[in-house]
Parts: sequence; structure tokens; C-alpha cells
Amino acid sequence: MRRKARLVGVLSTILLGLAMPLRAAGTGDEAAEAFNALYAGDLKRVKATREAEDDIELATRLLAAARKVTGQPALVAVLCEQAADLAGAAAAGIPTAIGAMELLAATVPEKAAACAERVVAIRQMQFDGSQGDERAQAADALIGALLAAADAKVQSGALLEAAVLLVRARNAARAVSSPREAELDARARTLTQQIAADLRIKELKALLEKDPQNAGAREGLVRVYLVDLDDPAEAAKHLEGVKDPALLKYVPAAAKGVEAPPELACLELGEWYHDLAAKAPFAARPAMYARAKAYLKRFLKLHRPKDLNRSRATLALEKIEQTAAKLAAATDAISPSRPATSGKGAWIDLLALVDPAKDKVEGTWQRLPGGLAVVQKLRRSRITIPVAPEGSYELQLRFVRTEGGDAISTVLPVGSTKVVLFLSTYAGKAHGLSDIRRAHAISNETTVEPGTIENGQDHSLEVRVELEDDQARIRVGLDARSIIDWKGEQSALAPIAGWDVPQAGCLSVGANGAIMTWQIMRLRMLSGEARLLRPAAR
Repeated sequence: MRRKARLVGVLSTILLGLAMPLRAAGTGDEAAEAFNALYAGDLKRVKATREAEDDIELATRLLAAARKVTGQPALVAVLCEQAADLAGAAAAGIPTAIGAMELLAATVPEKAAACAERVVAIRQMQFDGSQGDERAQAADALIGALLAAADAKVQSGALLEAAVLLVRARNAARAVSSPREAELDARARTLTQQIAADLRIKELKALLEKDPQNAGAREGLVRVYLVDLDDPAEAAKHLEGVKDPALLKYVPAAAKGVEAPPELACLELGEWYHDLAAKAPFAARPAMYARAKAYLKRFLKLHRPKDLNRSRATLALEKIEQTAAKLAAATDAISPSRPATSGKGAWIDLLALVDPAKDKVEGTWQRLPGGLAVVQKLRRSRITIPVAPEGSYELQLRFVRTEGGDAISTVLPVGSTKVVLFLSTYAGKAHGLSDIRRAHAISNETTVEPGTIENGQDHSLEVRVELEDDQARIRVGLDARSIIDWKGEQSALAPIAGWDVPQAGCLSVGANGAIMTWQIMRLRMLSGEARLLRPAAR
């Protein structure tokens, strides 16, 4: 009797619009009962037809219902799984099926890995059935899903399974001669290094289990975390019993981050990381040089006197940059695939750098199997991309907006200033840059009307920012169509109030009253360098 009463309560709540949190369906069986009571007839009806349209329509309703459920993960799981089953078999239903898996991964984190694998299966089916011009886009979507699934495997410690997924991603890239081959090769090298480090950590921990006083094993463990994995915070946890005075002195300081040490400590840490780089394994050297550069640049920023220490830091920085450039050239030479265009830097996967917990400015953000998502329709949701391009660059994004119709923002650093690229601003009135000479995107020379973005469809955005002295040129392409080509003085540009982020010089993305996912986000420098606020999360 109590169970029946609980079920009635669930049904009543759903039928009232799912506006209030559910108090029942706490178990899988109860959730299945609630679902069947509401949708069994609909399921039977759509399965009796061969057409996919009614399946997708029901899947869309199930996903909409799941978005309204609060406090009932078991019911969300049933709704999302059924929605994916119904929509995933047809090309037109792919956005709904993937949206269902993203919502389920966000609501029930223990199902995130399974959701990532389901997205891979959907994208693989899409790729296998694609032809002509659509094949390259389908390959890109499959690669993104495989990388997300590989990241989930890495986080769970299943490194060899992640390696298999990366091989599949590289095969998909090569099948269409994708420019992402170089990016995937770099990811594969990083994962290979991580697998080797993981094996070494297991060996050293086994030695310490046999002999906790083994100072050599303890120091080796610290160095693997510090150098091979570029993780000083984890290295600091294993310092007890270490005899090396340099490790005891510098590892705790490095664990606090580049912005924490005082002025002179930055100089010492920069020189120490330079020494570590010289002795590091080949694959680990770029990260060591990057840390050395970051500390020396911070010292030069803080230290104003033109004295011996400033000269010492300047010369050390020049030497590191020369060595790092040679190392990058050597790395490119041994890569099995090269970037599509010579003379330009490698693509940087920006999504790998984002930590929603650390980088959120406003809104509700989550890393989902399909990419970086804003999952609530709130005003001016914004997140920092923790990289500052210092020079000319190219930016490529792919996104899908599933709900809402207002502005999608991308903050673009332009020399010493910034500007905001708006798509679909003022509920689809226009695309444009804001501000230009204090004029908004809907009322300046970059205004493109109308500014519609179709929900549920993948969209690609390409931006090229070129700097020359005090001038700038900004070119924007949307879905392979040029929409903006602006030239002028950098001083004419300024970010519109309320849309910028606090971190100086950084990229960012955002949305106004929308639910959407950025599936791809990558940067390539044409001149200068990309300054990272921190290394990619492992």
C-alpha cells in the first residue's frame, strides 16, 4: 500500500509539470514503475511504426521531462536511457540522444563513463553512415567523443583502455586527413608518458611497502610526480623521508602555484625548473621549461630594478626560450603526422585546460562526455578559458545549443585589449563584435542581421585575430561562411560591461539564458605565444 501511494505521488508530481522536486521513485524499480505508468502506451505506439519521427518526438519529450526532475536520479536515468534508445538510431535524433547522455552523466556521476561510451557508439554509427562533405564533420564529432571517453578512462586510472580509444581517434582522423592528427599524436605521446610513469609509481610504491626507509625510492617517487607527471602538488605529499635538500625546499613552494611565491623565490624556482628540464625525460622537458618560463616572467614582472638579478633572469629566460624552440622542432620532426600548415604552432586543446570548479565566473558549468556544458538557463553564464594568447592566433569552436535563443559569447583578446564576439544576441537579432567605439554588436559595422542559431544542430565557429603594430584584423566564419571581416585600431575595441572575465588577457565563452555544449575548442598561435594559467588537468 505504501509503495502504491508513493507511485501515485510521483505520477501526480510529473503530471503537474514536474515543477516541484519528486519525493519518491528513489529506487530503480520505483522509477521504472513511474515511467511505465506514464509512457508505456507511448512507447508501444511509436514502436509499432517504422517511421523515426515519432520515436524522436517521444525522445524529445522524455528528455524535456528529465530536465525538470530534481532530487530523483533514478528517474532521470530511466528517462534519459529511454530517450537515447529512441533517438539514437536515426541521424535526426542524434542531438537528443547525446543530450540525454550528457544530462545523465551530470545527474548520476557514477554513470558518466558509461554515458561517454554510449556517445562514442552514437558518433561511430554517425561516422560509419556518413558520405561526402558530411564525413569530415562526422569524424570530428567522433574524435571529440573518443577523446572525452579517453579522458574519463584516464581519470578512473584505466590508462590502457584510454590508449585504445586514442588509437581509434587517430584512425578516424587519418581516414579523412583531419588537421587534428598532430593534436592526437601529441595526446598519444602524453598518454604513453603517463602510462610509463604509472608503472614506475607502482614499482616504487612496492619498494616502499617492503622498506619504508628506502630514501632512494621515496625520492624517485617524488621526482616521477614532479617531473614526469608535472604535478608538484602530488609530489609534495610524498616528501616525508626525502633527503635531497632541493626537493625539500622547492617542491612545497611549487605546489602552491606560480602566483604564490614572493619575488626572489620566483627567480630561484625558475632556475631550479630549468635544471630539472635539462635532466628530464624527453617527453617531460616541455612542461619543465614552461614552468621555468612562468616563474622567470613573474619575477621580471615583479622586479623593477635593472640590477644583476634582472639581467640574470632575462638571460636565463632567453636561453630557455631558445632551447624550448629547438625541442618543439625536434618533437615535430619525430611526429608521425605534421600540422596541415607549416610555419604555425600546433593546435592547443583548450577544453583539456578548463576546470569548471576553478574557472566558472557565472552560471552552472560541467564537463560532460560531449564537451564543456552550461546546464542551466541563467543570465550571462561565463567561464574562463585559462589561456592568454599573446600575439596573432586562430580559434576554432564547435557547439550545439539545445535550449534558449539568446546570446552566445566568445571573449577575444586583441593585443592589450579585448572584444566580445556575440552570436544570436538580442534573441537572434544579430551577430557582431562588441564594443567597437562604444557601439554594441547590434549597431556597428560588424553587425550581421539576422543572427539566428538553430537549436539542436552542431555549429562551427572559426576566428582569426591578426595584430600588426597598433592595428588589428578580426575575421569570423560561422558554419564555413564568412560573416565578419573587421580592420582597425586596437584602441577602438573594448569588451562590453558584464561579459568579460576577471583574468587578464584570457579567452572565455558564455551564454545568456541557454543550455549548450562546446564540443571542440582549440587555439593555434600565428605569432607570439599562448600563456597558460596552469597545466592541463590530469
